[in-house]
Amino acid sequence: MKSASTSRCSFLLSGEHESLPLAELRAVLEAEGREYEILERRERLVFMRVDAGDAAIATQRSALINWAQQVLLETESEEPQILKAIEEVDFSKYLRRNSRFGVRVTRLRPELQSIPANRLQEEIGSGIWRQMKGEVKVDLDRPETLFLGVHQGDRFFFGIHLASRDRQGFAERRSPRRPFFVPSALHPKTARVMVNLARTRPGDTFLDPFCGTGGLLLEAAAVGCLPIGSDIDLQILSGCRRNLAHYGTTFWGMQADARVPPLRSEGLSAIATDPPYGRASSTKGAEVANLIRTSLLPLADVLKRGGYLCFAVPLEFYREDIVATKDFSIAEAHTMRIHRSLARHILVLQRR
Repeated sequence: MKSASTSRCSFLLSGEHESLPLAELRAVLEAEGREYEILERRERLVFMRVDAGDAAIATQRSALINWAQQVLLETESEEPQILKAIEEVDFSKYLRRNSRFGVRVTRLRPELQSIPANRLQEEIGSGIWRQMKGEVKVDLDRPETLFLGVHQGDRFFFGIHLASRDRQGFAERRSPRRPFFVPSALHPKTARVMVNLARTRPGDTFLDPFCGTGGLLLEAAAVGCLPIGSDIDLQILSGCRRNLAHYGTTFWGMQADARVPPLRSEGLSAIATDPPYGRASSTKGAEVANLIRTSLLPLADVLKRGGYLCFAVPLEFYREDIVATKDFSIAEAHTMRIHRSLARHILVLQRR
């Protein structure tokens, strides 16, 4: 997908997983209704034809995209070629008189580069200042426009930094910082990825039928959704309420068995959930595979056609016949290792 207003942008994937970062980026752009075209992938860099504003929105919403850049030039990763290419850019298109700008240079594989980043930053910054005849100010602390240079192997990419992910927000929502938590709670970044893979849109009503301590609900609220959660354990549900209230989030929560959803009307756009596996969390005596199967079937009755359901399941409990039904098709499957003794599938189903 592409439109006339798009430009070439690059995204730095976090490197925390082989397939999830790009899958999350695509899901966010699709959820937000943004047009894009994948052009190229070079290790952790992904290049897309996409509107720069849309690239910024997707990055700020993501958990596994480090930053986005609007690419202005690509050249050989050698100092003379870089400085020559910089001279050919008309920076008056991107800077206003008396505005503040900064330059940062990063190397994705430092061992392959001999050019000191600080020196190159200064030379590029000086070149821009001269071209603008001193009518702009260099400010590395609070630049209005930040130019980013990226060494990737034998290539150098230079452009405008568009956005970075919200590292502080994820840190503030980690389990130990919540009023109530259990050891099995999802990390906020994992929860955000699952919310994004469900193609959750701002303004949507979002459901987690195994809401636990509220990790998925917090991330759904953070992207602008109305969160609805249910859990069979009243004590856990009470803790979930405390957590969401702590972060100023209002949600509709109820005690309910996920196999009998409290909602009856088809119309939800997105569902994401992390069912209990019987290790640190309780299944209340239910066999895990049967619990997953019998909870998925009624969810089809409340999810609109074309809507997405994302959920996690340990590898040993995953069988395709559990999730591939007349109501759902498997859209994506990703394997994530939690620690040495636990790995899980992150599955994305689409309502037929």
